[in-house]
Amino acid sequence: MIKVNLSEFIHAKPGGHETVAFDTGNIVIHDLDLRYLKGKLHFTRVAYGILVEGTLDAEVKTECTRCLTPFYAPVVIELDDTISLPGADLTPERPVRVAEDGWTDLAPLVSEYAWLGLPVNPICSPKCKGICPNCGGNINLGECTCDNTAPIDPRWAVLRTLVEPTEKP
Repeated sequence: MIKVNLSEFIHAKPGGHETVAFDTGNIVIHDLDLRYLKGKLHFTRVAYGILVEGTLDAEVKTECTRCLTPFYAPVVIELDDTISLPGADLTPERPVRVAEDGWTDLAPLVSEYAWLGLPVNPICSPKCKGICPNCGGNINLGECTCDNTAPIDPRWAVLRTLVEPTEKP
């Protein structure tokens, strides 16, 4: 949970604003594991709710697409969304609202924007060698010792004649 007290904005006139700094340690939001969450968010009262803007830096636990090893990838979370006022319905477009006591949980917004900030194909290191296509061993841990002459699917065997010259008697 990422709780923020926005009680002063509930009955305020549009234009009121406040900045909140975040510096958390390891935090788990739904299915997202963040090593840290740092940055500042600016809250502004607007006619239809509370506008939240700002940038948060984080490291999100993900899996390398080359070697399938879990690692923490740096992510810049750029929030620009509206928080509904108490009594408003939650919708997919507005998944966060201020509770009657003035507190709100920003976890749904942070989670959504963190997923958007993750690279499509995260790689643990530019020097990552990946996995062996035959045995599936992680080549980063050492050279593969499997038998690289894996059997060829008989449906593809005819393609080998394009690479290997045929012997003539």
